[in-house]
Amino acid sequence: MEGGFKPDYLDPLLSGSCPQGARPREPDAIDIRVAQVPLQMLNPMRKTIGQLSFVGGFHLTSKDKRFGGLSGLDLLDDGRLLAVSDAGDFVWIALDDDGTSPVSASIAGMSDRDGQSLRGKARGDAEGLAVMDGVALVSFEGDHRVLAFEVGQCGADARGVPVALDAGGLPAAMARQSINAGGNGGVEALAVAPGWFMMAGVESKAGDASAVSVRAVEAAPEFDIRIGEGAPGVVGLDLIPNVVSEGGFTAYSLHRSTRALASEVIVLAETEFERGLDPSDRPARITREMDERSRVRFRPVASRKLAAMNPLVTMDNFEGVAARRMPDGRVRLYIVSDDNFSASQRTLLMIFDVVNPG
Repeated sequence: MEGGFKPDYLDPLLSGSCPQGARPREPDAIDIRVAQVPLQMLNPMRKTIGQLSFVGGFHLTSKDKRFGGLSGLDLLDDGRLLAVSDAGDFVWIALDDDGTSPVSASIAGMSDRDGQSLRGKARGDAEGLAVMDGVALVSFEGDHRVLAFEVGQCGADARGVPVALDAGGLPAAMARQSINAGGNGGVEALAVAPGWFMMAGVESKAGDASAVSVRAVEAAPEFDIRIGEGAPGVVGLDLIPNVVSEGGFTAYSLHRSTRALASEVIVLAETEFERGLDPSDRPARITREMDERSRVRFRPVASRKLAAMNPLVTMDNFEGVAARRMPDGRVRLYIVSDDNFSASQRTLLMIFDVVNPG
């Protein structure tokens, strides 16, 4: 997504991720095999589920052992999909001219700001992904944190620089809302709105809903917003700017149950957000860009369940969602599943159009 404005806060992060004069390095090309799958095996002609129209489904495999475990997903400005894996890799997936069929893939391991590899669950359990202006924000579980990678400029050589959300980081922000994320229930979902406002969703539920924070990227997260009431925990997010409400956006959230035989294993939802200012938090004197941006607040004003999936349709461990507004106004959703590098699970890429998008 192109955002235009970039806060001063990001400058030192991006120079650390991709130093001046560095040349981009292409990721490793890998083989990819693509098999089409229907929305429903028992009824291959089925084309709708809830408020979604089925565009296409694909089972992706590769001889490269690094391929798999895909979690966060986003669309790049060049039309490719970018995903992150829970083994600490970026995975690029190129689509055909139709914008749906996968045709090639490439992969690169993530590294920290010192160039040390982030592969493996201990340091590289990447879950959420949000891309704007060539900058990839990636959230990690285990060691709960968000890193910024300047992949647009440095490609596979981009290094992960911590987004210093506040002194206590994500664990402290979740604790302030009494959210017990443990080691495997943290910020699984990320999105970013124009103006560099980061939306982060916690997989561990807060009561009957999912906790979400929408704050300036340089501000401490709050996790004070609730979405997906009655749905499983949120594991994927993306958003599209609202063409009517200035500064607002439509969020598309992916929720996943850990109960494989639940009536609603996977839920896709749409939530409208509007933007405003917190009048109670106005500093006596605004001296920095951050002072004004920290006052910006977003609130949900409408929502609907788009679809619920269970074992009666083609599904797997879906964890990532990416959204795109098409030239004719349609909203297209791409969702990807995490096979956990297990022979009993699949990497599925499923594509849907939203009926009457917000």
